[in-house]
Amino acid sequence: MQHHQEFFEKFLGHKADSFTALPQSGSSRINYIVSSEGKKYVVTYNENNLENEAFFYFSNLFDGLNLNTPKILLINSERDLYVQEFLGNQTLSEVISKEGLSERVKDLVKKSLKALFELQTKTLGKVDFRNSFEYESYDDLPITHDLYYFKNFLIDVLEIEYHKSTLLKEFKRISEIIQKLEPKVLMIRDFQSRNILVNENDEVFFIDYQSAMEGPAGYDVISFLYQAKANFPSDFKEEMLDYYLSFWENGSERDALKESFNWMKMMRFLQVLGAYGFRGLIQRKSHFLASLFQGIENIYELNQTWNQISQNFPELYFLILRLKSPEVRSKIEDLIID
Repeated sequence: MQHHQEFFEKFLGHKADSFTALPQSGSSRINYIVSSEGKKYVVTYNENNLENEAFFYFSNLFDGLNLNTPKILLINSERDLYVQEFLGNQTLSEVISKEGLSERVKDLVKKSLKALFELQTKTLGKVDFRNSFEYESYDDLPITHDLYYFKNFLIDVLEIEYHKSTLLKEFKRISEIIQKLEPKVLMIRDFQSRNILVNENDEVFFIDYQSAMEGPAGYDVISFLYQAKANFPSDFKEEMLDYYLSFWENGSERDALKESFNWMKMMRFLQVLGAYGFRGLIQRKSHFLASLFQGIENIYELNQTWNQISQNFPELYFLILRLKSPEVRSKIEDLIID
């Protein structure tokens, strides 16, 4: 920490008034909030240089397009320590936790969706996805990874029975369908309320976009509106989906986007459950454990209301049913207590 503070103070030219590390969540990055002479900054340390380079690339691209993301003010020679613009004291997730679905929260959600659409459309044709961190596009590799993440870190950890070859064949067919979904845009990948900052003027700003890739436009919208922790009411989620769709003037693109929503729900819900299993049940991080049962509720509700899963992927369908059984709930509760 001392080295990190010295780096910042050299940039500043004098001592900082405060230099405070933020709690870490799902990432190994260390973020500090720094105050000096009435101004605030964010200092970030991350040993993963590939991740850093992706973040620097997208930050510069977004800055050039006047999008609502932080400016990078300084990078050290090792490119593992950098200073960012400070954009807000609260995340949208914190506002939601305090206020629930207040009129202010509804307005912030709308602002976030409008800003997402602007980012998706302004970056069309301007991104070199070779600068992406792990994946250039949401193709077979990340899709298969997400499905196996769910299987390996939730289903197998909970020792839920399934027919292995049947499930893996279903995963393969799911991947083929997902890869064909349109329209394709820059997909932030982890677009949720804890990665949206809110300033004192209720302007919204996006952070944590270093995993961006090319992918279906519907993925980020579903990630945002259907995140387990926010637990928005169904009618509000549907209203906001319609609000987002209203930005798309091209009728065929709008129809394709609407058609993709349930597929995106399925993929996001399964991927998130894998994350809850790994980060929560294995790494014991409370933020992820707290949302596990709501995450199961989300995929179970889709399983019951959207017939594509039961008709075309019966092994996955019955696996999701087992997730809601009293036996599995008891197993999860025992693991949480342990």
